[in-house]
Amino acid sequence: MILVRHAHAGHKANWDRDDGLRPLTARGLVQAESLVRSLTDDEVSAVWSSAAVRCRQTVEPLAAARGVAVQDQALLAVDGGVDELMTWILGNASAPWALCTHGEVLHTLLDAGRSSGRIDAPARATEKGAAWRVRPREDGSLTFEYLPPLKFR
Repeated sequence: MILVRHAHAGHKANWDRDDGLRPLTARGLVQAESLVRSLTDDEVSAVWSSAAVRCRQTVEPLAAARGVAVQDQALLAVDGGVDELMTWILGNASAPWALCTHGEVLHTLLDAGRSSGRIDAPARATEKGAAWRVRPREDGSLTFEYLPPLKFR
């Protein structure tokens, strides 16, 4: 499973419309395209996303490259329930999915998982456009490998 934080979408303060409609910037679109290359060797047969435009745009190139549609999942939204999201992820930990969500959701999810001992992920911020490669262990816990976003100068 791959957990993705949406790519660069500018700053909320500079957007005066519904935040769910905020799109990726040119930088974010390049990050979204680079995700396809970063995940070349990963099996991905389904792509799930928060309904926010910036999340969908982040994984649309990956979905297109894999020949699947992006599916909305309310649990990946900013106000989706983290406990419910954790249950869904743990129940499908070996599924070849890519899931795109928001930074605050990933932060809360990883903190809750670390506290419960079910997630072995380093304590670090997830940058915009970054991903975590998730692998299940024999004991039912999950190990996380950080995949940084494309860097810009």
